[in-house]
Amino acid sequence: MNFRRQPNPNRNHPSFCPYCAGTDLFPDEEDDFAWKCQECLRIFSVRFHGQDDAPVAPAPAVSSNEALKRSLARRGHSTAPKA
Repeated sequence: MNFRRQPNPNRNHPSFCPYCAGTDLFPDEEDDFAWKCQECLRIFSVRFHGQDDAPVAPAPAVSSNEALKRSLARRGHSTAPKA
């Protein structure tokens, strides 16, 4: 493949064409983010602008040791050492 310019490391790679769902996609020279669908011959751009914060923060996870103790306690097992 002959590149006319350096490849863009920030280019997102789409899995399919948004118009025909074709998967035969190649980078296009239209701009740094353009892709050409070989099935419908359309050129489109894919850009990722960022991600919003979640509306509610998830609860902090417990440690593996604590999760194991809780799981055993729910099933009626004791984690205390046997004498």
